[in-house]
Amino acid sequence: MITPLFLDTTEHRHFSLDSRVAIEGVCKATEPEVREHLPMLPDKLELACQTGTIVIPETGEMGLAISPTRVGWTVDERREEGIAAIARQQLRFTLFHELHHLARGWVIYRSDPPTSFMEGVVSEGLATVFEREVAGRHTPWGEYPAEVDTWVEELMALPVTAPYLPWMIQHTDGRRWIGYRAGTYIAERAIRASGISAAGLVHTPMEEVLRMAGVVR
Repeated sequence: MITPLFLDTTEHRHFSLDSRVAIEGVCKATEPEVREHLPMLPDKLELACQTGTIVIPETGEMGLAISPTRVGWTVDERREEGIAAIARQQLRFTLFHELHHLARGWVIYRSDPPTSFMEGVVSEGLATVFEREVAGRHTPWGEYPAEVDTWVEELMALPVTAPYLPWMIQHTDGRRWIGYRAGTYIAERAIRASGISAAGLVHTPMEEVLRMAGVVR
């Protein structure tokens, strides 16, 4: 069960009744789809919804894996299409992506800190492929250029303390989603080599995924 939490006023200043019904409907319909592939997810899950401008411009919303039982979802209420429409168009896909993170344990509040920057790269790649192959959303952050091997080398050389935003979202040199796109490339190579799906690799350690992909020996 995914329980939506609406972070607004009691007067529904940001989330109208229509938008709440839309979000609740998407959660109810999407949960069994995801659990079919990720049955290890906790029985009770939460979707913490808030409005804001820090979203993916292409979708008008953005998800975040907060804890083992909670996904955060930010939606831009200023968009012409409105919150309810964005929820109906995008939230299902975002839930697939973020719930893969929860199943993998790639969440903000976790007991063990990451030991390599590549943990995030691999986790985002696997979630992106899962979102595409099972839910059907093809995303620009899931497409990689011909020189992606060079991007992988750059990311492999980063320390675990490297800044997240430039390498995963927007680099100062103009590139976007370097880590996501390189991670998708790695995930696809690992899936082809192993014959195991992104859902099947959800608990596979980063080092093993890199070996499957031929990135390390």
